[in-house]
Amino acid sequence: MLEIIDKLPKDITDALKLPIEAPDITPTGVVLGGMGGSAIGGDIVKTVAKGRMRIPFEVVREYEPPKWTGQQVLAVVVSYSGNTEEAISFYLKARKAGASIVVITSNGELENLAKKDKFPCIKVPKGYPPRGAIAYLTFPVFRILKEMKVLDIKEKEFKEVIELLENSKEVSKGWAKEMAKRIKEKIPFVYAETKLFPAARRWVTQLNENSKTLAHYAVFPELDHNELNGWYNPREILRRSIVFILRSREEDEKMRKRIEITKELIEANTGEIVQVFSEGACLLSEIFSLIQKGDYLSYYLAVEYGVDPMPVQRIETLKERMKE
Repeated sequence: MLEIIDKLPKDITDALKLPIEAPDITPTGVVLGGMGGSAIGGDIVKTVAKGRMRIPFEVVREYEPPKWTGQQVLAVVVSYSGNTEEAISFYLKARKAGASIVVITSNGELENLAKKDKFPCIKVPKGYPPRGAIAYLTFPVFRILKEMKVLDIKEKEFKEVIELLENSKEVSKGWAKEMAKRIKEKIPFVYAETKLFPAARRWVTQLNENSKTLAHYAVFPELDHNELNGWYNPREILRRSIVFILRSREEDEKMRKRIEITKELIEANTGEIVQVFSEGACLLSEIFSLIQKGDYLSYYLAVEYGVDPMPVQRIETLKERMKE
């Protein structure tokens, strides 16, 4: 797992070189279907595309696409294994609705379906756990949308991400090693403003799968309209919490004020509050700079707990029992 996290900058470089084939349509909307580590790329693309795309982009983590899926809609189906039952169901229903489909996978039934139905299939390298293939499940989506001229994203943004992650690797590792010691036996809460939401979600899912620990995320400003008032009870458990606030160096004044007030209101009820600032000049870099820190943190927390970060036995057990 450590080698996989280390390889993220190289994986992005390689992912950008994968051959792609974009449907020859002018889409009225984009819907991406996937689960778990195969869906987080959709969140990243959607967040970066907000304000740049004039058509809707929806990420679906369930069995079927939205009702507006039709002939002029691009449906991107992402499943690293190619055998995820929700993704296969999504594919079949998008096909029935007449959508233009692109599949991103390493193998499996989805690859077979795409070949049979003559839909583009972007093959990504085998041998990763799905969460470790984040580069391959994210950057081809950017390239498809860029090729279809529905998203204006610059090559310099991709280059900046790669250089930033390579240059910050050792600093992120050092931070994560020390932080893992501090958060052992605590419940992590991860807060972020909306534009950094994919990083917050990634932190929690990596802590779940790699560290085998429960964690929770919420997003500003919504959390201030409900969760803020939950920081009273159960008091003994809340004292064993640690709140990470993922912050942008490009925060506007209103968001900065909101976060500072929130910290003041909850700090007496938490075990500790840690602020983690993003790096980079573009939003894509900001998100991936935080993802890198969170991935390393999840690895070193697994080391602290003495657990193997690679297997996800309960998830595999559930999938097997669902097939019975």
